[in-house]
Amino acid sequence: MVHLTLRSVEQCIMAAYNQYLTGRDGIITCPTIDNGKVTIQTMIRASQFDCGFAGNQMSKADKDNLKQWCSRNPGGGWAFGFRDTDSSHPDNVNITLINKTNLMFNFHVYLY
Repeated sequence: MVHLTLRSVEQCIMAAYNQYLTGRDGIITCPTIDNGKVTIQTMIRASQFDCGFAGNQMSKADKDNLKQWCSRNPGGGWAFGFRDTDSSHPDNVNITLINKTNLMFNFHVYLY
């Protein structure tokens, strides 16, 4: 597994968000400042725009900082939701956005 910095994770979320706004899914590549190019998988499933970067993880120590970042982004009067870890999802968080388009944005971030 590749360990991504918080900054790289934020860049990947925004790259996926920009793809989400187009209403098209598929594989995208995000050039990051700290981790080089990261491949992001996006897939539309019913009313959900699911996305993530399989094989990549973020440190659990950065989880609270990611949550704070979500409260200020993507901007323009919108803020991402943050589903924290719990007993059903002990090793991942989800970054979400509802009602911006007809699809729910759902980015999976796995933690180490």
